[in-house]
Amino acid sequence: MSTARPIATTRVVDDADNPRLLRRKIRLEVLRGPDTGKSVEASSEEISIGTLPTNEFVLADPSVSRYHLRVTASVRGFVITDLDSTNGTWISGLRVREVTAAGAVEARLGDTAIRISPLPDEVEVPLSQGDRLGSMLGRSPQMRALFAQIEAVGRADATVLIEGETGTGKELLAEEIHRASARKDKPFIIVDCGALPDNLIESELFGHTRGAFTGASGERAGAFEVAHGGTLFLDEIGEMTPAAQPRLLRVLERRQVKRVGSDRYREVDVRIVAATNRDLRLAVNEGTFRPDLFYRLSVLRLRLPPLRERPEDVELLARHFLEHFAQRLAPGKPTPPIGPETLQRLVGYRWAGNVRELRNFMQRVALMAHGAGLGPAASLPIEGDLPQTSKLNASPPPLPPDAARPRDAPGGASVAVDLPYKEAKAQWIDSFETTYVKTLLNRCDQNVAAAAREAGVDRTYLFRLIRKYNLRDG
Repeated sequence: MSTARPIATTRVVDDADNPRLLRRKIRLEVLRGPDTGKSVEASSEEISIGTLPTNEFVLADPSVSRYHLRVTASVRGFVITDLDSTNGTWISGLRVREVTAAGAVEARLGDTAIRISPLPDEVEVPLSQGDRLGSMLGRSPQMRALFAQIEAVGRADATVLIEGETGTGKELLAEEIHRASARKDKPFIIVDCGALPDNLIESELFGHTRGAFTGASGERAGAFEVAHGGTLFLDEIGEMTPAAQPRLLRVLERRQVKRVGSDRYREVDVRIVAATNRDLRLAVNEGTFRPDLFYRLSVLRLRLPPLRERPEDVELLARHFLEHFAQRLAPGKPTPPIGPETLQRLVGYRWAGNVRELRNFMQRVALMAHGAGLGPAASLPIEGDLPQTSKLNASPPPLPPDAARPRDAPGGASVAVDLPYKEAKAQWIDSFETTYVKTLLNRCDQNVAAAAREAGVDRTYLFRLIRKYNLRDG
């Protein structure tokens, strides 16, 4: 493999009248193996190679995995990623997990050898002129290209699969797809497939009849029926158990649901938007996710890039979050600026938890600044508290304990000092969690998804607290 500097397969033309991203085409050609001579030229951001017909480049070689590898265009070149294939991806005699290629490269997949090479021809990808889409922010080319796609995706009314790491904002993207669609005035229903135990997921999705199982004291409509006419967002679809997948597949094919315990089918008119924090092609290779269900879900696929791939968005997001939390703490007062060294470290940090981690960190910063009584002329005093940019995998250190709330803040929870330490601590935590979650839900009109976003926690965890303290309305 060449050691030359990688060729940028994407570049941005930031013309005020016609902002666009130019992406170079990529050519794939089989040099050896059962498909010798087969080739394709592709202009999409990502190309998958394997034996299943849902790949963009399909091979007949039985030693090639169902989804063997993907090739992704980036500003650094084109990235070749092995999808945990059985026989591996080999380049220059080395088995590779992921590599950024410079110029043409030859890769071996089982008994097949292919050449992957960038072409001089470019295709235009439109970019949004703005850096905001509803509640989503981003000035990077990746996000502006995504924003530009949403209008067309919304109109299409086809099933959408959103791929992105935890904390990237998949639920926000699903909401924007719903708002851009003709279904925007109809329900937008969320089901977290990763938060539901095996024995409840079918009831949650399809509903149940009275007496269908222990505890089923009455008829209940499932999420598909509740979302009729609107959009059903299936979050963490990759966590759905193999036992539940066939029933979901039948609903996607027939647009009919049957409640648990019933023999009657009901017609449903629902658009499905699903999301996953992992590559479902790996799950297909592992045998934990049905390939036909993946095919049905991925009619349209959107990828939310992790924050480390779009550092130009960090400043915009950090300032937005700081302003948001500072104004909640001190409405109408100017927000302290972010110092230049702090900003440099924010941009250089990898943010393993993505936008959610940045949001939580800026919330702590706002609390600390408010507790310190900083005026508008003072920069945020957190230069020494942020990780060095060289510590790419470290977590941001906690702020001082007294930054958790402003000094002299009213309403602190009382501590039963007459109890043993463990009992007093448990009682205090129970009191705090109950008060916090109850107040949060009231402020968000009992919308658990919105409450989880505001609190900066996973909905799964918030649901757990709601069940623990029996805080559901009704």
